[in-house]
Amino acid sequence: MTKQTIVDESLSSLDNTDEKQGIWASILRDVKSSTKKVPATKSLVVLGDNESGRTTLVAKLQGNDDPKRGAGLEYHYIDVRDDDRDDTPKLGVWILDGDVTCSSPLLKFAIKSDTFEDTLIILVASMTQPWSLLSTLKKWITLTEEHIDRLKLDPTRLHEIRDRLQHDFQHYTEPNDTSIMITSSSSSATIKSGITGGRIPSSVSSVSLASGTTPANINNSEEQIVLPLPEGVLTKSLGIPIVVVITKCDAMATLEKENDYKDEQFDFMQYHLRKFCLEYGAALFYTSVKEKKNMDKLYKYILHKCYGYPFISPAAIVERDAIFIPSGWDNPKKVDILLENLHRLKPTDNYSDVFVKPVVRRPLQRDNEIIAAEDDQEFLSRLQLTLNRAASPGRTDENATPVMPRNVMTTGANSGIISQTPSMAGRSRNQPSTSSGGAGAAASEGALANFFNSLLTRKSGGPVTPTNASSPVNQRQNSDNSGVDSISMANQNSQKQQE
Repeated sequence: MTKQTIVDESLSSLDNTDEKQGIWASILRDVKSSTKKVPATKSLVVLGDNESGRTTLVAKLQGNDDPKRGAGLEYHYIDVRDDDRDDTPKLGVWILDGDVTCSSPLLKFAIKSDTFEDTLIILVASMTQPWSLLSTLKKWITLTEEHIDRLKLDPTRLHEIRDRLQHDFQHYTEPNDTSIMITSSSSSATIKSGITGGRIPSSVSSVSLASGTTPANINNSEEQIVLPLPEGVLTKSLGIPIVVVITKCDAMATLEKENDYKDEQFDFMQYHLRKFCLEYGAALFYTSVKEKKNMDKLYKYILHKCYGYPFISPAAIVERDAIFIPSGWDNPKKVDILLENLHRLKPTDNYSDVFVKPVVRRPLQRDNEIIAAEDDQEFLSRLQLTLNRAASPGRTDENATPVMPRNVMTTGANSGIISQTPSMAGRSRNQPSTSSGGAGAAASEGALANFFNSLLTRKSGGPVTPTNASSPVNQRQNSDNSGVDSISMANQNSQKQQE
């Protein structure tokens, strides 16, 4: 083997080695370029009154069926799981107190200057109180505007953020576009969420397919074209995406029955809500956690606005309790279609005049009334009188004559007659008559006469003293017993006389 042959073989082996290294280097470059970067942590700020369903709404987005309610400023997070990414992002959720006075100083922890571009605001209002929907939304949006003014952001930066938001609003594309659907279906991966399964794009389709735009970090180098806006659209842009969520929409059937609301009133409500959303470029959701309406759409739409994941659900305006209007779909002409259903109402009517808060009539409460307890002795005395009346129904306490002892009855003829005749007459009136004829009545009168005579004439030698004269109870018992004996003796004498 010559030296030239050895040199040629060595060169060929080096060429093969360089070629293999080039292939591996190309593969590594492709893998590196296709590897997804972990997106930045986004913030979701939830604003709304108490009892509006804020905590329950967030718990449902987390997949939690047991919401824990707090006070002041609450912080939660939602895990966004993607099969193509090892490191999953976390969506931070801030829930502020339902009282504006308490939430105003706490808003600085939720919306900061350095995280301003990574924030999404959700305004929550409840359908159970339709008369306060607009006032609630305006109250919380005013609080947010005042806080953003206090942040003192750089005017140039704020202008760029608002232009970017306006660009996304104007370049919204219907999701039923065939090219979008094909691209989305060919580059999608399964998303695991707390609610249901969805689709998350791969690295190629990390742009916003539903809106036909790309995230801000991709379009920073490209010139964005901002077109003129129609009247009443994005007139109060905050630079932050806003989603208006009307909760507890299952109560609309109850409002129809109890408050006699018609479809015209609900169309009037939707008209004003959509007008409000157009001013701020916000999306509108009618949701119901109880009936699981639009909860899956809301979850996917939040991921779409925060991380640029594709969203392919179209707008829904057919079902009145499941309205969904994405940001950029609506315009003043579409809103004016609702005016065709208004016959008795006008769009210029005051919202508070159409939806009047019902007056709740509550019973009068005597908070300062003092209930004085009755004295124990007075209560017992009154109870004793009641028992005495029940024991002797033929007599009353006013005309009842107490039973006199025998020593009083035998002191004299006149005194005995005066003191005992009323008592005996009263007792004789109370006794039922056993005879129906005149002979029986005459016999009864003769027996009574003999009884009174015997009381006056018997034992004339001296008064009879009872064994226990000091006790009124014993005196009454002795007198009653003697009276019974005397009556029986008088009856025997009358029978002998008749014979």
